[in-house]
Amino acid sequence: MSTARRIRCWLAPYRVRVALALGLTVTACLLTLAVPLLVRELVDRVVIGEDWRELPLLSGALLLVFAAQAGLNLANALIVGRVGLDVVRDLRHGIYERLQRLGLTYYDRTPTGAIISRMMDDVGAIQGFISGQTVTVLTDLGTTAAIGAVLLWQNGWLALVALTFVPLYLLAYRAFLPRIRANSTAIRSKMDRIFGHLKERIDGVQVIKVHAREQAEEEDFATMLGDAHGPRVREARLGAAFANLSGAISALGTASVFAAGAFEVLHGRMTPGGVVAASTLAGMLFGPIGRLADLAYVFEQAGASVDRLGEILDLRPDIVEPAEPIALGRVSGRVEFDRVGFGYAPGRPVVWDVRLRVEPGTKVALVGPTGCGKSTLLNLLMRFYDPTWGEIRLDGTPIRHVATDDLRRQIGVVLQDPVVFRASLAENIRYGNPGATDAQVEAAARAALVHDFAMELPEGYETLVGEGGRPLSQGQRQRLAIARALCVDPAIVVLDEATSSLDTASESAIQEALANLLRGRTAFIVAHRLTTIVDADLIVVMEGGLVVQKGTHDRLITEPNGLYRRLCARQFGLPEAPAMSGFGPAPARIEPARAIAGTPGVPASTLAREAGPLSIPLPDPIPADVRA
Repeated sequence: MSTARRIRCWLAPYRVRVALALGLTVTACLLTLAVPLLVRELVDRVVIGEDWRELPLLSGALLLVFAAQAGLNLANALIVGRVGLDVVRDLRHGIYERLQRLGLTYYDRTPTGAIISRMMDDVGAIQGFISGQTVTVLTDLGTTAAIGAVLLWQNGWLALVALTFVPLYLLAYRAFLPRIRANSTAIRSKMDRIFGHLKERIDGVQVIKVHAREQAEEEDFATMLGDAHGPRVREARLGAAFANLSGAISALGTASVFAAGAFEVLHGRMTPGGVVAASTLAGMLFGPIGRLADLAYVFEQAGASVDRLGEILDLRPDIVEPAEPIALGRVSGRVEFDRVGFGYAPGRPVVWDVRLRVEPGTKVALVGPTGCGKSTLLNLLMRFYDPTWGEIRLDGTPIRHVATDDLRRQIGVVLQDPVVFRASLAENIRYGNPGATDAQVEAAARAALVHDFAMELPEGYETLVGEGGRPLSQGQRQRLAIARALCVDPAIVVLDEATSSLDTASESAIQEALANLLRGRTAFIVAHRLTTIVDADLIVVMEGGLVVQKGTHDRLITEPNGLYRRLCARQFGLPEAPAMSGFGPAPARIEPARAIAGTPGVPASTLAREAGPLSIPLPDPIPADVRA
């Protein structure tokens, strides 16, 4: 979509106000045309004709015209300025709404600074264009057309002289156009980097101070500012050159009209007042044309911002909502992964042929080396991504057929780094359930062991928590996240490394809170600390995106060549750890393809694509884009 068309679409809801502004503009233009005519009468009747009786009337008429113009222009500016503010509000809301609907794929590949820069810097540039330039373009377009018509009526020859300079503006615009747009795009790109750098460094200020890197950070930031300064300087130079060239064309055009008018006076074809009027009209003509040329320059600058915002507004969510979603109601929590595979990039799956059936109330632990697909599997369950192949069902219903809001209301999540918003303690707890009563909030807080420390805060549950959860400790923030999940009353709970960053004392309190959260609910737990999951009902061991083992701790620990036994051996030590008594030497590493050979439920076709000892099994049938 072109820049002009996008701006028209953004202005469309305010067409009535824009039409009113246009009406005021037309009226102001008509009054503008009266000025040179009154000046002509002043020169011919008062100055040359020495009829001083006309002076008060003509002077008063000029004053009234100027006063009316000022009033109309003020009303016009107020109307269009408000339209600009409303458009910016709509834009920011629309962009934020689109960002909320986009899948995690967009955030995986887009730096935070680029998003913030578009939301603030680019939208601000468009606000300046609409509020400051829309008035100009409406006024100057109308003025140019009206003055050209009057000048043509006054003297066709002088009108022709004036119009010969109009193409020069177009040539100047075409000469500067490519450099203006390219330079503006470069500036916006560098601002993306600066915004991202600022956010990252502000978030990491404690690390900077711990390592005494303040001076180095100042120097790095100065370098980034210097890198962005060059395009800013070029922008200023381009603007100055374009404005001066436009001004020179206007001055040359006005002088040419005056010279041609003087020639007409010498030959008796015009009066001196007519020449003054024509020269005034020419000046009034070139002024708006010059401003329109300047507007074209600003339009190209804003065009870079319009394009960047358009990139977001044109994006479509990766997760497509079903046309006729199935309502879940209250689910029991039975989850099935039916031959599920997924890759973040085409042809590069990270989860392979996962088959898993979890009954309601089952506590499932996902373990395995870093990058084996544990968190990815949970992201698929929450439908942050859709499987490349296979199907996930909740209580027998494919989750693709369920509205994402409905699905996610069934799931409570506690992450390794809990997100705490700048809001009161109570607002953070009821975030996933805005309609929760104070009693429900307190019940969730008590179950998550939040109540006691909440009562020690200055305003209890209404105490404002700072950005990032300050001044709460890591353990308190984690318990707050558990309370938030409890307040939702989910059928399914997802714990992704929920206790990995806690000390022993904090972990003890968290484990008690988690026990309250998990009671009677289906749970999926990702943990590297195997001591936290030995009592899970089902342990799913993953390697290279494959499920290589399934079972309880007692069963898996007895499999001599199993990956789970090796992981336990590395964490608990051999042979000292009591839980590991009876272990022999750690077995050699086995490959994924061999690990699943003979596993119940895995067909022979999964091992069909042998490529030596590192072969990776593929599902049958295999999607074409994966085989490619």
